Amino acid sequence: MFIGIDLGGTSVKVGLVSVDGELLHRSQRAITDREASAVISLCAELAHECVEGHGVNWSVVSAVGIGCPGQLSQGIIHAAANFPNWTEVALEHDLHILLGVPTVLVNDADAAVAAEHWVGAAAEVKNFLMLSTLTLGTGVGFGIVNNDEIVSGGTGCIEGGHIIMVPNGRLCGCSQRGCLEAYSSATALIGQAKLRATNSEVSSALSSVSVDEINAKMIFEFAANGDQVCKELIDEVGNDVADYLGLACVNFCRTLDPEMIVFSGGIAEAGESFIQLIREAYNKYTWTRLPNPVVLKKASVGYDSGILGAAAFAFRLCAKRVASGEVE
Repeated sequence: MFIGIDLGGTSVKVGLVSVDGELLHRSQRAITDREASAVISLCAELAHECVEGHGVNWSVVSAVGIGCPGQLSQGIIHAAANFPNWTEVALEHDLHILLGVPTVLVNDADAAVAAEHWVGAAAEVKNFLMLSTLTLGTGVGFGIVNNDEIVSGGTGCIEGGHIIMVPNGRLCGCSQRGCLEAYSSATALIGQAKLRATNSEVSSALSSVSVDEINAKMIFEFAANGDQVCKELIDEVGNDVADYLGLACVNFCRTLDPEMIVFSGGIAEAGESFIQLIREAYNKYTWTRLPNPVVLKKASVGYDSGILGAAAFAFRLCAKRVASGEVE
């Protein structure tokens, strides 16, 4: 069995995972002490909690994978936005010392990709891309699998969300102008929906929910049920977001030739109707003289993708050790 750890900005999620990718037991706890040593100890504590909770001995755990956002390489977190005081934290080594089994540290976006490749929507393909966002507004994550291997690049900094779509366009948080991320955000869609919800002169299902609860998925669902205001919002803003994502997918296909593009996070949560808008934009921009077999679909792993993806890397680590003859 394997341990998968999803280290987020506010909590740690840990799961015990079988060799077939089944989540057997999970534990989660909020991070109260943000010092590196305290967070690593919390990860180890929850790992033991999962093993004991499933009623097995620690000896069945072959490896541990931990996914974390930030700049990292060779088991070290050099910097992480969710832990601004962390610098050069040897998380992989320190967790290995606490748990006593092989441990691997991976980027959280790569973990999400690995989960879909192991037990999700892309389990049957060897070449695919994954576009993901947390809330369809905070950024665009990007991952590549080529011939069953996750591609990391020369510096571990492949950022599909920062390809330039509009020369000298909108300023992006990365300092470039015209990035996909600056044009494919649904922040504007959600912001306009909140304005409509608080306007007493507007009749919409949006007014029946708390303003803080409004998200992209809700807007698309209300539109599908006939809400005219939500339909207009999608026409005004949602189509633009889908158009840029569809165009970006064409560019990704021309350079990387994937069999599939998987959408996760807020993009997927917005629903099949939004994925269909992206497909339509893709078909509008793509070539017609050559085969165009790529499939665009939503991710399927869901909430625990971080746990399962980290466990997938632990599985791969064990497979490599066996292949090299290091262990039987």
